[in-house]
Amino acid sequence: MKTYNSIIIGSGLGGLTAGALLALWGKKVLVLEQHYIAGGCATAFKRKDFLMEVGLHEIDGLHDQDFKRPIMELLGLFKGVEFLKIPELYHIRKGDFSYVLSEGKQAKEQLKRDFPKEEKNINEFFITIEKLYKEMHQMPRSKWFRRLIHPLMPLLYPAIASTSRITAGEWLDKHFKDERLKTILTANMCYYTDDPFNLSLMYFLVAQGSYLNGGGHFVKGGSQNLSNYLVHFIEQHGGQVLMGKYAKEILIENNRAVGVAYQDTFNRTIPMVKVYADTVIANAAQPNVAQMLPEPQCRVLQKRIGKLRPACSLLSVYLGFNIDLRELGVTHYSNVILNKALKSLKDMKDDAHSPWTERSFTFVNYGVIDSQLCPKGKSLGVICTTDNLADWDGLDDKDYQEQKEVVARTLLKRLEKEYPTILNYLEYYEVATPKTIHRYTLNPAGTAYGYVQSIGQTGPSRAKMTASPIRNLYFSSAWAPSGGGYSGAIYSGFFTAKAMNNAVKWCSYTPSKMEDTRTVRLLSKEIIADKTFLLTFEKPKGLTYKAGQYAVLQLHTPIYTHLDMPLRPLSMVSHPSQATLKFAMRISNSSFKRSIMDMSVGDKVTIFAPMGDFILRNNGHVVFFVAGIGITPVVSILKELELQHFIGHVTLCYSCKNESAAAFHKDLKQCFLPNYTYLPVFTQTQKRIDKDYIYKNIPHLLDSQCYIIGTHSFVKEIETILLEQGVQKEDIMKDDFN
Repeated sequence: MKTYNSIIIGSGLGGLTAGALLALWGKKVLVLEQHYIAGGCATAFKRKDFLMEVGLHEIDGLHDQDFKRPIMELLGLFKGVEFLKIPELYHIRKGDFSYVLSEGKQAKEQLKRDFPKEEKNINEFFITIEKLYKEMHQMPRSKWFRRLIHPLMPLLYPAIASTSRITAGEWLDKHFKDERLKTILTANMCYYTDDPFNLSLMYFLVAQGSYLNGGGHFVKGGSQNLSNYLVHFIEQHGGQVLMGKYAKEILIENNRAVGVAYQDTFNRTIPMVKVYADTVIANAAQPNVAQMLPEPQCRVLQKRIGKLRPACSLLSVYLGFNIDLRELGVTHYSNVILNKALKSLKDMKDDAHSPWTERSFTFVNYGVIDSQLCPKGKSLGVICTTDNLADWDGLDDKDYQEQKEVVARTLLKRLEKEYPTILNYLEYYEVATPKTIHRYTLNPAGTAYGYVQSIGQTGPSRAKMTASPIRNLYFSSAWAPSGGGYSGAIYSGFFTAKAMNNAVKWCSYTPSKMEDTRTVRLLSKEIIADKTFLLTFEKPKGLTYKAGQYAVLQLHTPIYTHLDMPLRPLSMVSHPSQATLKFAMRISNSSFKRSIMDMSVGDKVTIFAPMGDFILRNNGHVVFFVAGIGITPVVSILKELELQHFIGHVTLCYSCKNESAAAFHKDLKQCFLPNYTYLPVFTQTQKRIDKDYIYKNIPHLLDSQCYIIGTHSFVKEIETILLEQGVQKEDIMKDDFN
């Protein structure tokens, strides 16, 4: 039985925009998101004091002529989200060459002043952008009318027709002689693709024109605020957004989409659920959507999109600094560090595959504006460059982690050449590769941009090739006609929702919300050590897990939100056999933990679980090396060993500042295992765990499975000692709180 007007698969900006508009127009909407955070690439994550911005450097336009402005006004976005203007478009650095490009009329006059021999062609560049915008505003919205006038397109819309038949690289090479000028006009090419000769001029001019005319903007507090606003908008208008729900199948009857079968992303023991609706919107990569369809619909869609090629991917190095980078001379927001070997636009494609010691990259200093991503006196930055999943896909975990470190250090070394001493203030860094993008978005090729906007894959031809062959199944994503980027996703959501609103015969449904059994109540809070609380919750119905695994705990109404996310990954202290779910955590001044401390018994949270593979391997003796609150998964694992009647040697080396800071200290002294040794190390009065300590106290080391839990430095130090002692790498399990 149908209960929704539309089910949306995915909560990227395309899906959320479509869902918000349909909800605004009175439709009952359900959004299913496989991740535990909504937003797709418009998200953030917390590391130390920093709120890491996942994908947004700057959103284009927002001026009066911007196509997406009316959409955003319709959804009240400018009232609920603050957009900060970027001071300039970007700062280019290439050896001794340095150039800062302004935006708007100022950019045009600046370029003509600095390149007087190119004045005529600079004027034509901006005039072509103006003509494109004018013609696009004049284009009829009716699909049948557009088909009717298609033969007259070159006559009625000459700018659209002409720019659709040539690449950006070809046009720029034809009109400009000065290579530096061409470099300036394309310095942010990685926002679109890695090759200007495989990019439609029309798409490039529309997108670049939006930056030039309206400038760039950043969402204050991070792009997660934009996604959160749209989620709340949908919920306030009667819709529902369920995170951690993986769409497995699109249900088809008589070549018509009628619903979705989904399962819990993390708890696969829960039976699959089927929900029915008038329509289904896929805010997922089209190749993935095909896999959700039965035959023959799967084959039909695969044939339609089979020749379409995905865009490039990206690599990002997220950086947290313990200084305001402006003090070091990083006074520009977006800094494009170009490969010195770049001589022409034709070199860009090779540059995208060049060694990391040479490849062009962009360095964004979010601290130039009031981004609200880190405390005052600190700075958040990101290095970003084009990349390809194929360069990472074949690596095993060990090689993958090592290669990430090599790439990070190479790029950081190059960054310090541009800004001397900057690495002296680097507090934290983390690398996201195309594999990371694929992991969290499931996008083929690890691309955030969908299909590349080449000549054959943009405009009317793209719309035709990406159109749904199934009635009442719609697409709203970077893989749809509008393409990638924040603007493309918002356009896609609008065009999809508008087309549906006009074409679908909607039914009326009783307002209702699906019960989420992962939502549970807080039962108790108690202090178990210095600055350490034990939280006991109801156990979610149907939750099964293994000792040592963790959950993501999401707060519903956090009192404090500044510089934080309302969720945390926390190891489950309680054993799977227990009737309640327990977590322990250290108290800090973070907004999340302050909100936890202010929770009352009965307050609700949502639990996403189980996750992680920090579990028993049941092979030989067992040794734990634990620092601080890292003891939490060990408590559950020890209980599991007791229930297994484990007779091997179990040694627990527990490093804490002092006894009063040692969580579960009394329980750990009373573990009921026949060959159990508890070795607390209180570093306030004792030496830290070192090579001599391990050699002296753990005689069965080489016959043991070793588990290390603690800070990154603790884990790295202990692992180094174990490897030196002869422990095999495959016998070491690690958890560094990351």
